Amino acid sequence: MSHSLTRSLASFRHKWECRNFKTFSALPTEWRYIVGMGTMYSMDTATRRGGVFYTPLPFAEKACNYLDKTLGTNWLLSDNYRLWDMAAGTGHLELFLPKESQKYCYLSTLEQEDVRHLEKEFPDAAVFQYDYLNDDVGLTDGRFGDAVTGSLLPSALQKDLANPQIKWVILVNPPYATAQEAGLKGRSKEGVSDTKIRKQMHAEELGEVSRELYVQFLYRIMSEFKHRKTLLGLFAPLKYLVSTNYQKFRDHIFHAAFQSGFIFSSEHFGGTSKTRHFPVSFILWDIDRRDDAAEMEAKLNILDHTAQKIGIKTLKSANRNEFLNRWIRRPRGTKIFPPFSSALTVKSGNADPRHRIAEGFLASLMCPGNELQNQQQTAFLSGPQVSAGALSVTPDNFEQAVVVFAARRIPKDTWITHVDQLMRPNRELSPQFISACAVWSLFDGKNQTVSLRDVQYLDRVYQIENHFFPFPVEEVRRWFAETQSFDYAMHGANNSFVADWLSRRTLSGEAQEVLESAKTIYRCFFANRNVLPMSEFGIATYDAGWYQIQKALHGAKLGIDLLADLKYRHNLLREKILPQLYDYGIL
Repeated sequence: MSHSLTRSLASFRHKWECRNFKTFSALPTEWRYIVGMGTMYSMDTATRRGGVFYTPLPFAEKACNYLDKTLGTNWLLSDNYRLWDMAAGTGHLELFLPKESQKYCYLSTLEQEDVRHLEKEFPDAAVFQYDYLNDDVGLTDGRFGDAVTGSLLPSALQKDLANPQIKWVILVNPPYATAQEAGLKGRSKEGVSDTKIRKQMHAEELGEVSRELYVQFLYRIMSEFKHRKTLLGLFAPLKYLVSTNYQKFRDHIFHAAFQSGFIFSSEHFGGTSKTRHFPVSFILWDIDRRDDAAEMEAKLNILDHTAQKIGIKTLKSANRNEFLNRWIRRPRGTKIFPPFSSALTVKSGNADPRHRIAEGFLASLMCPGNELQNQQQTAFLSGPQVSAGALSVTPDNFEQAVVVFAARRIPKDTWITHVDQLMRPNRELSPQFISACAVWSLFDGKNQTVSLRDVQYLDRVYQIENHFFPFPVEEVRRWFAETQSFDYAMHGANNSFVADWLSRRTLSGEAQEVLESAKTIYRCFFANRNVLPMSEFGIATYDAGWYQIQKALHGAKLGIDLLADLKYRHNLLREKILPQLYDYGIL
């Protein structure tokens, strides 16, 4: 940190203490700007290291308020409680505790620079340098005495840990970094999570969650405090409670009783992504009451940037067997077919080519993960998708596929819903709902099914048919006749799978309007194909994909009003489907 910034912050703190501003909300507006709002607080950005994000002060103050509501006012001014923050950093979480309570606080941190800062800010607290993910791991097995030989913990802390009468409050905002952290800009986290705790988690076969530093903190806390009267106040992403990869961790490690909590956006931490915000939670857990996390239902207050309540989010932990991506049938791939990395790009040369399709292949559904944050990684392609998480769509699972596609694409991915899980339907789906999902999916931008000719892959040449072309062949021939144009590679053509499927369905008014609006676009496309950039988008046959058709029209600046009308009607259909996703328990 620069000397000028250090002096400015020191000057600010002196003014704050002298003016007796006891809470963040009492600060003048210009001082809040200096100190509080995540990225507005220069120290948050300047001193962030190794995945550590120093807690924005409005939310640190709110956390202390929640502790007071749970334990009573001045709970830390008696000899009954001890507080330990194992990732104290610069002590943001403790700024709003009474000064008189410092003698009951243990503040440990990894960096010596932070130790010096804490010793100045909290002169009466027990401050020490300690690597919570490596130091003493395996030494005590959670059993502390007055002086455990070789322990790096202060003797006073060891004595308190050995005292069964002491009640503990763990107040901690651990680092969120992983071995490969995607949420930080310009930072590689390779190797950051290789700790002794991670080795223990590997030994218990807890899987890839062991890469997450905050989960490593939680693992040790749960191991060493499970037999003590302990209230855990944890700042953390919500993944440990809802994500499928954490199922085993919830089943075998994390058992605690929910008390209260709130969520706020990660954008209030300096240095996080400006486009991929996620919910950060503060939750109070009673570790002494070891409830089953699989049965947990928590109501969390949603806070805005000033830490004011703007709503409530209900959080339910569910078994991954109930997730939507477990509901859809995944047929086994048996035949080689050109693999796609995008609508028009065949990808070859991968070490793991992922180039097999199932019998009766219609398309590939790209659907990695089960959280709403993956909606941009959702698409239909006309060949197997080269990345993990895709499956073959066949006549047997087509209806499931369009429901999964719509469920992943229709809801808006916000920081509040970012890690929400999609669930199995709670009852049989109506035919009209399935049809609505199918029609909506056909004209979403992520329907990237196409028709391509003479595609070379390995030692063969393939003809890629568009099985999702929505209109019957005879109707298309009539459009050609109306424009007195020649057949466009339609000799011997048969209806696509989707055209036949739609012909047997009764559609809602909104779905029918989408199809009728789309029909005007297709007719415009065929009528003007001689002036469209057909070759640029690989168009050589009548069954061009929706992706190809709209790209060609945009390229020639034709049909813009027609496309706008379809977008309007497509959104009306979306509004019809969205509440039904909630009604069926999918959202």
